[in-house]
Amino acid sequence: MPRLVKIFIATALIGALAYLLGWSSVFTVKRVEYNGITDLLQISVVEKRVGDLTGTKLARIEPRQIVNSIKDISWVADADVSRNWLKSSVSISVQPRIPIGSFGSRYIDSTGVIFDAIGLKVDVPAVSAPNPAIGLAAVELFASLPLDFRQNVTSLTARSSGDFTMEIQEADRKLILRFGSADEIELKIKVFKALVALEENKNISTIDVSAPHAPIVK
Repeated sequence: MPRLVKIFIATALIGALAYLLGWSSVFTVKRVEYNGITDLLQISVVEKRVGDLTGTKLARIEPRQIVNSIKDISWVADADVSRNWLKSSVSISVQPRIPIGSFGSRYIDSTGVIFDAIGLKVDVPAVSAPNPAIGLAAVELFASLPLDFRQNVTSLTARSSGDFTMEIQEADRKLILRFGSADEIELKIKVFKALVALEENKNISTIDVSAPHAPIVK
């Protein structure tokens, strides 16, 4: 086959392929699938960010650009976008941040990122702190508490990274526990439980175990 004929055929094939991918209606998005999120409000937020992809030519979709747009959403930790040419579909996978504490009207995750509470209704302790770094220290302390004790903590206040105060729901009363630093956690909890169990302390409202060897009750 003459060389010019080969060049002509190759050029024609490339042109046909370019038309098929970029202009023909054959490879257009017929379905968008979401993975990792099921809440309708969260899906709606992502849809608004990426736009309506249905009917878009698959070849013209830029997965990296869409991923970057989704990751700009505060409650998204990571995202991935892939195209399925055979099914004419786009798959959008979203990894939402996992809240471990509430921070004002928002949430905080294990990395210290504060994000909007979109579509979330989770039972986590309310954290009050002067800044996210100290808020993260408070959440880390909460996560290190034994489960049987932690489940009674309704709020956690941090004045600094070494000065923590908790509100404890103990039976039919609430107690303020001045915990101090995050040191000697096991001993402080042991002292707290021992003090709560004493009959003479049934009317107290505050326990200070910041110095566990010399606790104070009020």
